[in-house]
Amino acid sequence: MGIMKDALLKAGLKPTATPKDQNQREKVAKKQMTEAVVHQEQRNFCEECNQVRPDVEFYQHRNPTTDAEWICVKCADKLKIPDACRKTAQSDTSVKKMFRREHGATLSPSEIKTKVHEKPRGPVNGNR
Repeated sequence: MGIMKDALLKAGLKPTATPKDQNQREKVAKKQMTEAVVHQEQRNFCEECNQVRPDVEFYQHRNPTTDAEWICVKCADKLKIPDACRKTAQSDTSVKKMFRREHGATLSPSEIKTKVHEKPRGPVNGNR
């Protein structure tokens, strides 16, 4: 078998890669991967209007007309969600202190950061 292989190599034919070789991936250490990949630092996609906006914030609201939580200012004003329901101050407009609401008062970022440690309300367990 080796003689035939040598003869074909001399004739100029090259060996093809086996399917197993094509699926091999290089090994990357977990520590190296997490340092190189930057995960999402800011959210800028509005779940209500499905657009990328610079003023998207996280709202914990009880508005029955929408299930969206990451909402831009325009949609939050349209849905009449108060700024007291806002839980983040991470958007570009909030960082640049240009965040303004048309519906009700606008909270300052320092007031919101003190509220971050609140316990989220979820389904109540009756076996407490």
